[in-house]
Amino acid sequence: MGYSGRYHAASLAAVFIALAIGILIGIGLADDVVSTASQELEQSLRDERDQAEQEADDLRGQLDMEADFSDAAYPALVDGRLDRQRFAVVELGDVPDDAVDTTAEDAIDAAEQGGADLASVSSIALPVDLAPLAEAAGGSFKRAQRDPDEAERLGRLIGAQIPGGGDLIDETKPDLFSRFNGSLDDVTLLILIRNPVKAGGGNRAKVQEAFESGLIEGARRSAGGIVGVERTSTDPTTLEQFSDHGVSTVDDVDTPAGKVAMVYVLGGATGDFGVKGGASSLLPPLKRDRPKQ
Repeated sequence: MGYSGRYHAASLAAVFIALAIGILIGIGLADDVVSTASQELEQSLRDERDQAEQEADDLRGQLDMEADFSDAAYPALVDGRLDRQRFAVVELGDVPDDAVDTTAEDAIDAAEQGGADLASVSSIALPVDLAPLAEAAGGSFKRAQRDPDEAERLGRLIGAQIPGGGDLIDETKPDLFSRFNGSLDDVTLLILIRNPVKAGGGNRAKVQEAFESGLIEGARRSAGGIVGVERTSTDPTTLEQFSDHGVSTVDDVDTPAGKVAMVYVLGGATGDFGVKGGASSLLPPLKRDRPKQ
């Protein structure tokens, strides 16, 4: 009986020793396997990183070349298309002094590159006090401050005189424009920039919306060429108001493509151009022949 117990104990000890040895061997092998797998994974990740960096460098190079090409081609594409025409820039809405001015500068650069002469830069801060405008326009607009239909008619009447100027513009200039430089005389081309307007409510808001709609519609009908523009960074877009009234738009006037599109719109092309969701294409058809003067 004693022998059997010692044998059993020795057998158990041998089993545990073998198990321990097996575990140690297994751990060693596992360490080797894990170490090898880790090294292979690390090398693979390094290779993928190097490949991605090389592809990024190649893409940056291609983008730089495309940008250089655009900058060089843009003047040639627009040169002379707007020769001997005068243009004005009008900003609508709450007019800050930063991004909007930059938008105006981009638009002015494009129009002048096309050969047009800058005549005026002005701002109409919305909402507008319609009382002095209605008084200057005559008795038929006495209810313009309360009646959206009359406000829209008043807007059309004034908007029609923005290209080219007129007596009504001269009389209402201090009340209509928050900023005005230059002259509207002989202006045939009009560039519109719109800024967000503080949300209002009630009938007063409807009257102001009607006046702005009429202003845009009147300007569209009387201008020889008209376009609404914004920059690629403008978010949310400000161009719906123009599109709703048949005014063609460009949403990337800060790019060479946008400047080309703007000049072609002022020259007669129609549509909504740029890179945002509302654009139908990047550019209008680029005709080789220049418009007759």
